[in-house]
Amino acid sequence: MGADGLVKGLGPLGALVGIWEGNEGLDISSSPERTPMETRYRERAVFEPMGRVENHEQTLFGLRYSTTAFRLGASDAFHEELGYWLWDAGEGQVMRCFLVPRGVTILAGGDAAVGHRGFSLSAVVGHAIYGIAS
Repeated sequence: MGADGLVKGLGPLGALVGIWEGNEGLDISSSPERTPMETRYRERAVFEPMGRVENHEQTLFGLRYSTTAFRLGASDAFHEELGYWLWDAGEGQVMRCFLVPRGVTILAGGDAAVGHRGFSLSAVVGHAIYGIAS
């Protein structure tokens, strides 16, 4: 399957293919003293088509992706994640599964349709289908 066919197979995820960078991120998290802290950051995300994935009756198309975030002015990353975005045309589902190097695994999902450029994903701690585990 050629590159055009791979992107078409990605359904609503096709628009993500490429390298995306920006420097307008805002992270609101807990400081070492456990008080809210705001950190401005820049981010780089890479999305690469990986082709068809056959899983018995299920056929998925996906993107390998990586995201790295850096505090503005810093050269060392403060956040990284590796994972996949998946499209299940048969079920009309978009999924995002990824790991962060703190021992956290997330599988989020939601409804979508070919041609849609917006959709919503969710995950719940401990949920058997779309869940968060550590």
